[in-house]
Amino acid sequence: MTRARFPRNTALHPGIATVGPLYKEVRRQILDCVAKGDWKPGERLPNESELAKRFGVAISTIRAGVGDLCAARVLTRIQGKGTFVSRHDLARQQYYFSNIFDDTGQKAATTREIISVRLITPDQHIRSLLALAGRRSSKVVVVDALLRLAQKPAAVMTILLPQWLFPRFRKIGLKQTDENLYALYQRAFGVTIVRMEEKIYARMASLKEARALKIRAGDPVLHVDRVSYSFNDVPVEMRYRTFVGTQHYYLYKQEKL
Repeated sequence: MTRARFPRNTALHPGIATVGPLYKEVRRQILDCVAKGDWKPGERLPNESELAKRFGVAISTIRAGVGDLCAARVLTRIQGKGTFVSRHDLARQQYYFSNIFDDTGQKAATTREIISVRLITPDQHIRSLLALAGRRSSKVVVVDALLRLAQKPAAVMTILLPQWLFPRFRKIGLKQTDENLYALYQRAFGVTIVRMEEKIYARMASLKEARALKIRAGDPVLHVDRVSYSFNDVPVEMRYRTFVGTQHYYLYKQEKL
């Protein structure tokens, strides 16, 4: 890869205007490098001086861009060792994207029981949310699961994954592993989740949900719709979860400044 230097107030690549602070362009360039696999999950980035030389900017600009990516959990700083591309299998990463708590005030660390894994032709709504237009394969892998908390049913879950990103998903033995799914995506398919959007609904349990959760039809449930994104805002997963409403709540905490 060519390591070119550019004037302070221009973009890091010729012909592209910088919009906003230069550190945000550095952030984007580092994110692109991670997305392309220049630095893989668990690998250490070059030190600040090397990155400053590579991108032709001041160390303070590198520090600000890297700091942004650490705050977003794309990168992880380890005191005395350096900055690494985050791995979802690290304990502190596993429940970063989870905002569901149980009635004891603890994050709901559920275990899953896979009910089925199948391949479907999606409707237009799913095609749109997963940005499948123009893809060679528009098929979607659907995973149905029951989530348990202390051996008791806590939620039903349906996951939808674009087949073009997860071509072998049905053959990886999900029933034999309790591995964090985002860690599995990263390890087995090279897909890293960097952000998600969620919608939460309060409603009444359907008969099918009630049977799975061992509650009564019409009991309150908490329904959570999620779309997860990888680098460059590529949608890579849809996730529908329905929790027992009397035992769970949703809590979002903004990072402290």
